[in-house]
Amino acid sequence: MSATTKEFLRRVILPWFGIVFGAVLAAWGYAAFIIPNDMLEGGVTGVGIIANKLLHMPAGITGLALTAGFFAVGLKVLGKGFGAKTVVAAIVLALALDLFTVVLKITPITRDPLLAAFYGGGVCGVGLGLVYLHGAATGGADALAQILRKLLGVEISKTLLVVDVVVLGSALAFFGANQVMYSLLMIFVEVKVIDLILHGKPSNQMVTIISSKAEEIADYVIYDMGRGITVYEAKGGYTGLPRKVLTTIVSRKQMPDLRRKVADIDRKAFVSVTDVDQCYGQGFDRLPRGLRMRASETPLAG
Repeated sequence: MSATTKEFLRRVILPWFGIVFGAVLAAWGYAAFIIPNDMLEGGVTGVGIIANKLLHMPAGITGLALTAGFFAVGLKVLGKGFGAKTVVAAIVLALALDLFTVVLKITPITRDPLLAAFYGGGVCGVGLGLVYLHGAATGGADALAQILRKLLGVEISKTLLVVDVVVLGSALAFFGANQVMYSLLMIFVEVKVIDLILHGKPSNQMVTIISSKAEEIADYVIYDMGRGITVYEAKGGYTGLPRKVLTTIVSRKQMPDLRRKVADIDRKAFVSVTDVDQCYGQGFDRLPRGLRMRASETPLAG
């Protein structure tokens, strides 16, 4: 297989396969776990499920009909690539959902609502995560989440959670508090799985150290751990004394060694540790081309 063919498969075929497979998997999760147990999804899919339960309308087609406005905005804000992928993902999800529920009428995997919440959230989270990972969405709320991520940097999972709570809150009168609570549990699992698919488990940690022995700690990080470090000049707000603030990013495996060494050097050091979802640059992952901004898109561009 030539290098050109491999590149075509990687950049064209694989993303479309991921989108279609993810949409079908999510539809199966709804049909096998969520809908049979009278649970709800948020966003327009949730509205479609409500319409199916109350008015016996096809959930998939109903949800698809409600996404047109968000798709129009998404096409304008995110570009033609978003529009094409999202239209395909939404249509596949809608048709697959109605195929599983109306035509095939598949048998529910479990009737235990707690198990359905965990299994359904996991399956749908994997499916939707694959769709998002390849730059598409599956419905109106998903398109809104992609738009807010592009314009404001809001995480997709947070936007979806807010929309889901609004939809589920309005459904209390029709489905009861118990089913809404199971639905919230399912959505919680779903968004956690989506985050895992999009960002992976954090493997690096950012460490901030304030110490009177900053030079010795910095030397250890640079020469013994092989990591870069940034040094800031600061002043204590309470004491008014000058301080040096060290900031570095290390792998989780390196963190215990750094913690022990800092304790050996300065037991009074202040250490703050934060998980890092993504880290690109020398010594870490290579910056993906899709994340690089053109000069005209940077905040400092004139």
